[in-house]
Amino acid sequence: MGQNEWRGVGLDRQVQPASSNPVIVDGEMLAMWRGEDGPVRIWEDRCPHRGMRLSFGFVRGDALRCIYHGWSYRTDGQCIEIPAHPELTPPKTICASSYPAESRYGIVWTNLERGGPAPFPDLGPDEGWLPVRSLYVNRPAGQVEAAVESFDFGAPSSIRLKNPSAILLGIGSQMEMLLAIQPVNADRTGLHAVVRGENASAARADLARRMQHLRAEIEAEREKK
Repeated sequence: MGQNEWRGVGLDRQVQPASSNPVIVDGEMLAMWRGEDGPVRIWEDRCPHRGMRLSFGFVRGDALRCIYHGWSYRTDGQCIEIPAHPELTPPKTICASSYPAESRYGIVWTNLERGGPAPFPDLGPDEGWLPVRSLYVNRPAGQVEAAVESFDFGAPSSIRLKNPSAILLGIGSQMEMLLAIQPVNADRTGLHAVVRGENASAARADLARRMQHLRAEIEAEREKK
């Protein structure tokens, strides 16, 4: 997988305010967190002090605090507090490492290219998307993509858009389903799905069940080989 690609890492509605969560993209361990100001941040999952995972930390206001020694980092990554030295203003060089993050189409996305990420892919209008579910499949991303393309989601479907980041399906004549593809590592893939259109709200539970069946089919096929 290329580094300069946007990858879905979770459903936006599942990232609660004042929460920090671990995610992995292409083997890179990341911390996904949301402060009181609203936007989701994606950082390297490592405190600059002793390397503790920042996803184990906790959010206070608009800052993420490491659980180990309590070092606190504001939304731009700058360290703003060292509890063991309350009189000290932390140097500008102490800064958490961040990645680009976007909340679009009901999904949180990141790009591992820090130096100038590719433009965010145009997947159509940003409004009206409802969460279906996230799940993880013990299968490489390419094989998960192929299975999604041929799977029965309960109505005739067609691929309206496909890129390395996601697959946009037309479900029947009234709905669209977007599935973001998260390569966790060489053998594990995340799928984050949203839907919109007429009757989308009523269809969510059925689509979520079908995604479970999709995972079962893919992993059963793997066991046969």
